[in-house]
Formats: sequence, C-alpha cells, structure tokens
Amino acid sequence: MFREILRLAAVLLLLAMIALPVQAGRHDPIVTPGPIEVPSGKSAEEIRKAVRKALFDDEWEMREIAPGRLEAKHSKRGKDQVHTAVIEVAFTGSSVRISYKDSQNLNYDAKDNTIHSTYNRWVRNLERRIRKNLGAY
Repeated sequence: MFREILRLAAVLLLLAMIALPVQAGRHDPIVTPGPIEVPSGKSAEEIRKAVRKALFDDEWEMREIAPGRLEAKHSKRGKDQVHTAVIEVAFTGSSVRISYKDSQNLNYDAKDNTIHSTYNRWVRNLERRIRKNLGAY
C-alpha cells in the first residue's frame, strides 16, 4: 500500500514537471524593452525611417498616431485562431521605446503582467531590428 502511494506521488510529480514548461511558455512576464539609445548624429527622419523599416520588415502594420509615435499591429494565424499584438513605438532624437498596448489570443493577464511567449519573441525581434537599423548596439 505504501509503495503504491509513493509510486502514485512520483507519477504525479513527474506529470507536474512535464506540464510546468508548457504552462510557462504560455504565460511569461511581459517584455518591455528598455529604451534604445539612438547614436548621435541621427536626424529625426533617419530615426523615423529606421523604425518604420524595422516594423515593415517584421510584418507589423503601422500608423502614425502623433509626431514621433507609431502604433503597430502584428497578427499571425495559429492552429485555430489569429494571435494579434498592438504596440506603441515612441521615438525622439535620443531614444526609441516599445510598449505594449493591446492583444488578442495571447493570454495577456494585466494582474500578473504576463503574456504568451510569442508576444515576447515578436517584441525582442523588433527591438533587435530597430537597433540594427540605427546602428545602435
């Protein structure tokens, strides 16, 4: 009897360990990149073009909401639904900032500040591309 309980406990522990990474991939802390410092000597137009090119190359739809502020939307079809993220990219002569605005089907939890890892991957890729376009490493 005691051995059966131990065996059952071991199986349950193993199942929990297997399920944990699957759950963690769906609800990671949301990535909010720090400001991207713009190298000196870049004009406002060069910064705007670098940001817009990065968004375009990563397949984000964008619109200007104010001078130095773009809203961008990225969507991908999953197995049974479309996953969508909306961000704001604000830029000045000295920095570029990416911030979360909204999402659909990415398991966003405002209370825990978590989201599906797919969103974080999209934002990290965009940050890298903006840095590359600006020559800001």
